[in-house]
Amino acid sequence: MDLLKQELKDYMDSEDRLMALPCGLRHRNLALEYIASQFETGRSYTLHAVNAIINRCHTFDQAALLRSELFENGLLDCTSDGSEYWKVGP
Repeated sequence: MDLLKQELKDYMDSEDRLMALPCGLRHRNLALEYIASQFETGRSYTLHAVNAIINRCHTFDQAALLRSELFENGLLDCTSDGSEYWKVGP
Protein backbone atom coordinates (compact mmCIF):
# COMPACT_ATOMS: atom_id res chain seq x y z
CA MET A 1 0.00 0.00 0.00
CA ASP A 2 2.92 2.36 0.56
CA LEU A 3 3.63 2.25 -3.18
CA LEU A 4 0.04 3.25 -3.88
CA LYS A 5 0.32 6.19 -1.49
CA GLN A 6 3.59 7.25 -3.10
CA GLU A 7 2.07 7.13 -6.59
CA LEU A 8 -0.98 9.07 -5.40
CA LYS A 9 0.80 11.65 -3.22
CA ASP A 10 -0.23 14.53 -5.49
CA TYR A 11 -3.89 13.61 -4.98
CA MET A 12 -3.78 13.00 -1.20
CA ASP A 13 -3.89 15.20 1.87
CA SER A 14 -1.69 14.83 4.96
CA GLU A 15 -4.12 12.23 6.38
CA ASP A 16 -3.80 9.95 3.31
CA ARG A 17 -7.24 10.87 1.99
CA LEU A 18 -7.85 11.45 -1.69
CA MET A 19 -8.66 15.08 -2.38
CA ALA A 20 -9.89 14.33 -5.91
CA LEU A 21 -10.46 11.36 -8.15
CA PRO A 22 -7.68 11.50 -10.77
CA CYS A 23 -8.75 11.93 -14.39
CA GLY A 24 -5.92 9.93 -15.92
CA LEU A 25 -6.74 6.24 -16.21
CA ARG A 26 -3.53 5.03 -14.53
CA HIS A 27 -3.88 7.20 -11.44
CA ARG A 28 -7.65 6.71 -11.33
CA ASN A 29 -7.15 2.93 -11.21
CA LEU A 30 -4.49 3.33 -8.52
CA ALA A 31 -6.89 5.47 -6.48
CA LEU A 32 -9.56 2.78 -6.73
CA GLU A 33 -7.02 0.12 -5.73
CA TYR A 34 -6.09 2.25 -2.74
CA ILE A 35 -9.72 2.46 -1.62
CA ALA A 36 -10.26 -1.26 -2.25
CA SER A 37 -7.22 -2.03 -0.08
CA GLN A 38 -9.17 -0.68 2.90
CA PHE A 39 -11.60 -3.63 2.67
CA GLU A 40 -10.89 -7.11 4.01
CA THR A 41 -11.11 -10.07 1.64
CA GLY A 42 -13.64 -12.68 2.75
CA ARG A 43 -15.76 -10.25 4.76
CA SER A 44 -19.26 -8.98 3.95
CA TYR A 45 -20.20 -5.33 4.35
CA THR A 46 -23.50 -3.49 4.47
CA LEU A 47 -24.02 -0.46 2.25
CA HIS A 48 -23.60 1.76 5.31
CA ALA A 49 -20.26 0.11 6.19
CA VAL A 50 -19.00 0.41 2.59
CA ASN A 51 -19.86 4.10 2.51
CA ALA A 52 -18.14 4.64 5.88
CA ILE A 53 -14.92 3.03 4.64
CA ILE A 54 -15.01 4.95 1.38
CA ASN A 55 -15.67 8.22 3.21
CA ARG A 56 -12.57 7.69 5.37
CA CYS A 57 -10.50 7.51 2.15
CA HIS A 58 -11.50 10.80 0.50
CA THR A 59 -12.48 14.40 1.14
CA PHE A 60 -14.77 15.22 -1.79
CA ASP A 61 -18.10 13.68 -0.68
CA GLN A 62 -18.62 11.21 -3.52
CA ALA A 63 -19.13 7.84 -1.80
CA ALA A 64 -21.79 6.74 -4.31
CA LEU A 65 -19.55 7.53 -7.29
CA LEU A 66 -16.57 5.75 -5.74
CA ARG A 67 -18.68 2.73 -4.74
CA SER A 68 -19.96 2.49 -8.30
CA GLU A 69 -16.42 2.80 -9.71
CA LEU A 70 -15.19 0.06 -7.36
CA PHE A 71 -18.02 -2.20 -8.52
CA GLU A 72 -17.62 -1.44 -12.23
CA ASN A 73 -13.87 -2.03 -12.05
CA GLY A 74 -14.34 -5.44 -10.42
CA LEU A 75 -12.88 -4.46 -7.04
CA LEU A 76 -16.14 -4.81 -5.08
CA ASP A 77 -19.14 -6.99 -5.77
CA CYS A 78 -22.60 -7.01 -4.25
CA THR A 79 -25.84 -8.90 -4.06
CA SER A 80 -28.51 -8.04 -6.64
CA ASP A 81 -30.42 -5.97 -4.08
CA GLY A 82 -27.29 -4.10 -2.92
CA SER A 83 -27.68 -5.19 0.69
CA GLU A 84 -24.31 -6.94 0.92
CA TYR A 85 -20.90 -6.05 -0.51
CA TRP A 86 -17.54 -7.81 -0.52
CA LYS A 87 -14.04 -7.24 -1.85
CA VAL A 88 -13.12 -9.16 -4.99
CA GLY A 89 -9.64 -10.68 -5.11
CA PRO A 90 -6.75 -10.50 -2.67
